[in-house]
Amino acid sequence: MTTMPAEANLSELLQKPKDTIARMQGSARRGITLHRRDDEDLYLTTAARAEEVVQVVDSTTRLFAAMMKSDPQAVKILTHVFPDAFPWVRFLPEPAVREFLVEFVDTARAAVDLDNVALLAPVVAAWKSTAEVYADPELREALLEPADGDFGPVEAPEVPGE
Repeated sequence: MTTMPAEANLSELLQKPKDTIARMQGSARRGITLHRRDDEDLYLTTAARAEEVVQVVDSTTRLFAAMMKSDPQAVKILTHVFPDAFPWVRFLPEPAVREFLVEFVDTARAAVDLDNVALLAPVVAAWKSTAEVYADPELREALLEPADGDFGPVEAPEVPGE
């Protein structure tokens, strides 16, 4: 059974902070989604809850990394069960599933060390896009076609904070 997370408008938090915080603390996830009119929604939780989440990710990541180091069979087993967590990996060739698993665990370890589990999201998104290409034979064929000609200059990517 999935419970609905608590939700409120940011203005409710500003106008009735005690009531809004009480709704947050009474929710199953101990957090509340704050909707903003002209910007991305925010998610508010307690610092203790946020630390718990980081600890769970850290512990789980360390467990998987230790399993993969200590027993080569673990990589095979985890590769086999990975589609339960990421159903779209069924479209990847088996070596790519294994590569995704290793990159996922390595990136998760690094992300936890940097206190930024959001760094894992681009890894998942990139592999999901790869699976979409494998799932669409026409797209895959088009992407494998050699490109003729010069497509012009490429601008340097934006670097955050500069």
